[in-house]
Amino acid sequence: MKIWRSGDDKAIKYLARLDRRMFEVLSPGLEGKVRDVVQAICSKGDRALLAMVQKHDLKGLKVADFRLQGRVEGQEEVGEEFVQAVELVLANLKEFHAHQVIKGYTVEGDGGDLGIRVRPLESVGVYVPGGAAVYLSSLMMAVIPARVAGVERIAVATPPRAFLSSPHLRYLLERLNIHEVYLMGGAHAIAALACGTESVTPVDKIVGPGGRWVSAAKRAVFGVVGVDMIAGPSELVVVADSSAEPELVAADLLAQAEHDPDALALLLTPSRTLAEKVERRVSARLKRVPGEAAARAALRRWGGIILTNDEDEAVEICDRVAPEHVELHVKDPLRLVDRIGRAGAVYLGPWSPAVLGDYSVGTNHVLPTAGAARFASPLGVWDFVRRTTVVQVAPHRYGVLAEAAGHLAELEALPLHRAALSAGTRGRV
Repeated sequence: MKIWRSGDDKAIKYLARLDRRMFEVLSPGLEGKVRDVVQAICSKGDRALLAMVQKHDLKGLKVADFRLQGRVEGQEEVGEEFVQAVELVLANLKEFHAHQVIKGYTVEGDGGDLGIRVRPLESVGVYVPGGAAVYLSSLMMAVIPARVAGVERIAVATPPRAFLSSPHLRYLLERLNIHEVYLMGGAHAIAALACGTESVTPVDKIVGPGGRWVSAAKRAVFGVVGVDMIAGPSELVVVADSSAEPELVAADLLAQAEHDPDALALLLTPSRTLAEKVERRVSARLKRVPGEAAARAALRRWGGIILTNDEDEAVEICDRVAPEHVELHVKDPLRLVDRIGRAGAVYLGPWSPAVLGDYSVGTNHVLPTAGAARFASPLGVWDFVRRTTVVQVAPHRYGVLAEAAGHLAELEALPLHRAALSAGTRGRV
């Protein structure tokens, strides 16, 4: 990993590149290609979907094979250790997300009642990637908050090779009572879930992580359906002081880099001694990693160590990056945590690595990336409900409200709005 002093030209250029990170991930050329995919699926249905599935997913797959309904049969032995891990994760996810249930409210007054009504979405599509690995944890992270919210119909799309090759995925789908599964991946899967085809029933919202094509497709269909977020590659910023254990910091940075060749692994510290020790341990660990592994590529492209003038500057840079994950390897993380204003998740101290957040503690690992933590939040129950405003105005209150509304409508050159306020019996109040 490269070590720079904050304020140096190379550190300034590196941080400026992080500011533009999403533009590198979702290039105009890629988005143009994805729009063509979406248009083809939405206009031609199964015919276009079949061609893309056979080209990108699995040659020879037929239209009748796109959609699996009912119980997932033929469960292989997955091992007691896996079953126990799944049950622990599911229990932790349910407990954590149960506290996110949103209730409506009513503001009562002598002028009428105003309120918010909260209802679960009718249908959600969950995308489960299946490229280099099958992301079983992502399936649980999406399904559990949707279930807690009360969503009745949950459909899953995953590449056919992932479904066919993974008994663990098939077990988990059955364990979660998911009986609507589409064997398709990539941008065409997102387009089919959004628009629907003869074989794919459309959904109201699409959630779940994916690569560049999936992220670009979610952006392209947003508005036709809801999406959770436009996710970029995974990110970890470690803020550390001289009390940090170099081996742990190095291990956590490498674990993050392992996700994707475009993953971000950044250490911010005022301690040159720590920075140099971490750099040496990262290099030593990398020698045991295959030459073209994702971690090696990620560290080459996006890895870095910035020596800050002090802790305050480390926090300032961290908030500028607004990363997906932040780890605080400092003497007193509780003192520092409230100063981290922009992050998807913050992990305090050596016993709380981001890897636990990826899998088992119960928090959601679907998090904003590429600076989106400035305005976005982790996936949660709130993503699976819709809120409706309810208005009931008392007749005796109508006059003063109508006068104000009419004045504003006139200023906005909307005479029919003003006329509606005095139409029929309203004009006699």
